[in-house]
Amino acid sequence: MNELINKVKQWHYDRNLIEGSTDLDQFGKLQEEVLELHEALICNSYLDNYTPEITDAIGDIMVVLINIAERNGLTLEQCLEHAYNDIKDRTGKMVDGVFVKD
Repeated sequence: MNELINKVKQWHYDRNLIEGSTDLDQFGKLQEEVLELHEALICNSYLDNYTPEITDAIGDIMVVLINIAERNGLTLEQCLEHAYNDIKDRTGKMVDGVFVKD
């Protein structure tokens, strides 16, 4: 996985998406990709099966997140570990299909 992440990082550098862009620009791109995931999930709910668009959207989101992490001197692993440490002892309950923390 790290080799693939490094390839994505290099792709960003090769296209001047680190020095030539900003976090806010990349956040706008992230919003576009999240919207595409939302649309794919809606379509999937009607089809009641997997669609390749879900894979594509999640991958695109990860590409943008790698960019934002790289420009901030972070790794996906650091961010994920931080998030896990925040949630690991969290308690709560399911409400309408969503986990609501105590």
